[in-house]
Amino acid sequence: MFSKRGADVSIKCLMIFFMLLSVLAFFSPSVEAAQPKIVRIGDLFANTYTSLDPHKGTFGWYTSTVGLSETLFRIDDNYAVVPWLAESATVDGTTWTIKIRDDAAFSDGSKLTADMAVKCIERGRKLNERARMLKDASFAVVDAKTFTITTPKLVPTVLNELCNVYMAMVNLDASKDIDNAPVCTGPFKVEAFDPGVSVKLVRNDKYWAGKVKLDGVEGLYVADADTLSLAFQNGEIDAYIGPTTNDLTIFSESPEKYTVVAIPASRLYYYYLNMNRLPQKELRAAINMAFDSNSVCILLAGLASPTVGAYGTETAYGQLTKHGYDPAEAKRIIEKLGYTLDANGYYAKDGKEIELDIAYYAARSIDKIVLLMQEQLKAIGIKATLSVSEDPDGTYMSTANFDIGVYCMTANPSADPYYFIERVVGGGKYTSGRYNSEKAKQLLAQLFSEPVAAKRAKLAVDIQQQIINDEAMGFLAILNKTTVMRAGVVHCNEKNPISFYFLNANTDITD
Repeated sequence: MFSKRGADVSIKCLMIFFMLLSVLAFFSPSVEAAQPKIVRIGDLFANTYTSLDPHKGTFGWYTSTVGLSETLFRIDDNYAVVPWLAESATVDGTTWTIKIRDDAAFSDGSKLTADMAVKCIERGRKLNERARMLKDASFAVVDAKTFTITTPKLVPTVLNELCNVYMAMVNLDASKDIDNAPVCTGPFKVEAFDPGVSVKLVRNDKYWAGKVKLDGVEGLYVADADTLSLAFQNGEIDAYIGPTTNDLTIFSESPEKYTVVAIPASRLYYYYLNMNRLPQKELRAAINMAFDSNSVCILLAGLASPTVGAYGTETAYGQLTKHGYDPAEAKRIIEKLGYTLDANGYYAKDGKEIELDIAYYAARSIDKIVLLMQEQLKAIGIKATLSVSEDPDGTYMSTANFDIGVYCMTANPSADPYYFIERVVGGGKYTSGRYNSEKAKQLLAQLFSEPVAAKRAKLAVDIQQQIINDEAMGFLAILNKTTVMRAGVVHCNEKNPISFYFLNANTDITD
């Protein structure tokens, strides 16, 4: 038996033990609190993002996607241009006056000034080949929060241009290593960057627009769509944009595990015909007649919508006409050019078959589309080989080493038709098929300065119609913006049609 003294000692020891447990419980973080809220997104193109400098190349798409960089204006869910870091804009003739928000600030706490905004815009237009709209503009700082942009001739789309990711605001004075750790205004700031592999960001506790809900984000490079899908299903990725058709079926059938949001957007599947390799307009016409937009959309069930031109048929600048899918007529045209079917079932002349090289990259289901194109060409007696590239911009888009070059581009990232049309008509990398039409360029010059919306739409239609009439390109389908999130992940800008708006201050994990 225990003595009374022994019992007292035991009781005291138990009391001390429980007191220690209470103290440890008070000072130790809970299991839940110990798990930071981190959203991980997969990106099929992150291997090309060798810098986080938003003013260079396409890097601004990445920095915007992960919530690092922001612009003075942005596109809202209804395709309207609205202020973001800017407070307002007014125009008088060819001069725009931009006023910056008083609370707009960088992640180091310093305020965004008019002087720094001008420096960023000037740097963006100097470093980025896409920034052509303001290349001849002049700038003047009015006061700490106000500056002006004056163009030699009327540019009605100045605010649209300021929405583009290469016009992001960066604290150029504080960014000692702008390629790896730019100081920006977004809800997150850089913790670590492994170029072409991954980026880790942490919450910007000084975010100008309020509390940021996540502790951080990670952007990860994933080599192919199948690997990305498996990583998402295994919980290694929390959200991404652009599932394949098979993925869409899997995710839609498990709403308790995944959230899928698809909205009409502006990313375009299209192709170039190499004007140098295919100089015969009649042959190009036959090739165009082999492809069917409706078949592409059936193939990509739920991911895309049919189109005639570069924009949706419901838009003011999407009202176009073309001969369309007509394999029988395509064959008649080829035979009129002196070709006959050989024993292999392909059209040939002087013993040489028509053989086309289709260049493409295996993302956003393009690998499925080119297989369909190959079959549709075979149906009209044309042999096609497929050449895949991991980096289309660095290969066939620059070299025009193809007969047919397939590409996917956001045709309307700034809520105006000029962006896409200027790229495919105006020269440079994105005039990849070497199309050179003086008429189209003249119309493009008019589009640049036309202030009336209805007239801008008419000019955009006329330019696209010229491209179609010249049999220079083909428009396959409009890709819907489809965002997938694991259950519990919310507010990934899934209702905004622009794909470079993704993670933001309201993105959260609720489970």
